[in-house]
Amino acid sequence: IIGAVGGFITNLLIARISAHVGLKRLNQYFLLLGILTAFLLSITCNIYLFLFGMMLIGINTAFGLSITSTIFAHIKKEYQNYGLFHAFFGIGGIITPAVIGWILTMNYDYEYIYLFLGVIYVMFFVFITFSDLLENRKYESIKFREAVSIIRKKFVLPVLIMIVLEAGSEQGLVTWSGNLFQDSIGLSVELSSFYLSLYWIVFTISRLFTQFFENKFGKLNTVRFSLSILFVGIITMLISNQAWLFMIIAMGVAPVFPLMQKYIAQKLPDREVGLFNGMVFAASSIGNIIIAGSMGLVADFSLRLSYLIPLTASIISMMIILYLSRLKRLGVVSVTLK
Repeated sequence: IIGAVGGFITNLLIARISAHVGLKRLNQYFLLLGILTAFLLSITCNIYLFLFGMMLIGINTAFGLSITSTIFAHIKKEYQNYGLFHAFFGIGGIITPAVIGWILTMNYDYEYIYLFLGVIYVMFFVFITFSDLLENRKYESIKFREAVSIIRKKFVLPVLIMIVLEAGSEQGLVTWSGNLFQDSIGLSVELSSFYLSLYWIVFTISRLFTQFFENKFGKLNTVRFSLSILFVGIITMLISNQAWLFMIIAMGVAPVFPLMQKYIAQKLPDREVGLFNGMVFAASSIGNIIIAGSMGLVADFSLRLSYLIPLTASIISMMIILYLSRLKRLGVVSVTLK
């Protein structure tokens, strides 16, 4: 929780800095930090310098998520396919271990992994520097009192609560389902690992199709349907002991985060989007700690009983969706709901 609060404060600082420096220039600074850090990790033999470098990589990654999301939120709305945007996180999670595995299989030293990372950073830096797609926009800086007022907006705080619940549920389901498959359903370690890998493939593909369903049914209706699939998927998997239903859960989880982030990002002024993205990733970190951690504590007594936590989270999230739909009907907020 302390780390998540620290992340929120850090992202608040980034929002203030980016207002003066500009998103493009700030992104260049952090890419330069990534290049220098990757080079440091590739040559150091000192454990303390190595740990310091790993810390810098973590900082760079966290900042990169917030900045990239903010940049994406500033492109034309017709191009803001958040499902595709988030799907590429999943694609990266599938490709990167394969690349690292190939480097190690070829008996190259671990230093080559960081050299590869440095090359990626250099490519991004060159693209950002010479591309005309990204403007170095600057805005009036956001004061702390304004940050509080953003959170207090009727349609912001409920969505942040929902992200806490759903991001935590997503992490908790992935973390503890391997144990469920082995200890409760009775699958082998190899088959459990196969289902977990298949989960991420279905999860990523589902996010690729998120925009299609949004265009057809609207953001909130798509999320409502996804939450229903998630709820039914968890219950039927626990009752039937069929691990393949974990893929149905993946389909239900996948669209929620990107659509709710898009829902808010397109309703805030441009200068507030950066701060909101910081809040989103801080909220997801808090959810990972609270929801996934709570599932682990309950699982010490009953693994199946721990799944009541994501089920309850889904019910609360559904109530939030109904609340946002009510705001639309009352004309309190403009909601894209078909």
